[in-house]
Amino acid sequence: MTRTAATRMPIELRTAAGRVAGRGTGLVAEDTPLVVALHGGGYHCGYFDVPGHSLLDVGAAAGFEVVALDRPGHGGSDGPVADELTFARSAAILDEAVGALWSERGGTRPGIVVVSHSIGSAIAAHLAARRPEWPLLGISLHGVGDRSPAHVVDAWHGIPAGAGPVELPAPQRRALLYGPAGTVDEDAVDAARVSVAPLPLTEMLEIIDGWPAEHRRIAADVVVPVHYTLAEHDGLWVVDEERLAAFAQAFSSAPWVTARIQRGAGHNLDHHRLSRAFHLGQLAFAAECVARR
Repeated sequence: MTRTAATRMPIELRTAAGRVAGRGTGLVAEDTPLVVALHGGGYHCGYFDVPGHSLLDVGAAAGFEVVALDRPGHGGSDGPVADELTFARSAAILDEAVGALWSERGGTRPGIVVVSHSIGSAIAAHLAARRPEWPLLGISLHGVGDRSPAHVVDAWHGIPAGAGPVELPAPQRRALLYGPAGTVDEDAVDAARVSVAPLPLTEMLEIIDGWPAEHRRIAADVVVPVHYTLAEHDGLWVVDEERLAAFAQAFSSAPWVTARIQRGAGHNLDHHRLSRAFHLGQLAFAAECVARR
């Protein structure tokens, strides 16, 4: 079945740190929450808009307005200098940007649900822990964990200090970020390349060093519902039921948490064959946040 792509509108928000850019689907039903999507490392906001695997298209078809933002220092967004591009700093900038977005687009909506991937999920947890003034209803996290395999840690530490932003070679990106051949179409992997962007070394090191050390403290300050998914074939995180449970339990102040290992997918879960089913599950979580608030 062919699905028509939703209309796109450019997003430009002003903050004290400069511009935050992105793309959105435009106004749809106002009884659903506004969905804000934060991409991971090595991509810009187009990660969520790969043809045939677009969260924006699925959201619009289901009656949700979806806005995918370029995180600070990525894509069309301004950002602090590389040494200041911490997850906490990015969360502070995005707090201001999403507040501006809410002032523009909130209308009569019940609130905002943040959907995030990989490093974007670590930043989403920081953002929720800030307890923003705009109405955050819940966060949906995937592509993040609490422990990376030793070979990933060693590889990231092996990059020379002071190196500029890193772009993984296509074969390495395929091996680390996507599951086995039966889980993903190579056409989708190819189509996603237009959303690839260099990854600052500071973020690479924070996700393997700083985040595992401090994520429990951050998670404990999150007081909204949490939807957490770890892909079976994620090449960047240790994946098992013990790690899943430990990560979910860290959100000790959340009113409720759902957590599962998604079978048949890799780190870039949004581009795999089951992406539409996964996106619908995220939107169902957003609707449940409204129903149970």
